[in-house]
Amino acid sequence: MTQTTLLDHHVWTHPDTWNAALENTAARYSSRRRGMGFWGFAAVCCVLVVALVLGIVYLMTKRRR
Repeated sequence: MTQTTLLDHHVWTHPDTWNAALENTAARYSSRRRGMGFWGFAAVCCVLVVALVLGIVYLMTKRRR
């Protein structure tokens, strides 16, 4: 069995295990709050592309008149 440490009581009661888990969780939450991330950047890019296309269509229809 390769995962016998998951079942071992002494591993889970050791303070270093809990400290590492808490530090990992804290780092994960702080990285989420730091910025928008990939999806925020993608949403901004999509809005800019849509605005650019609408601007081009508006200018093309205005030029025809």
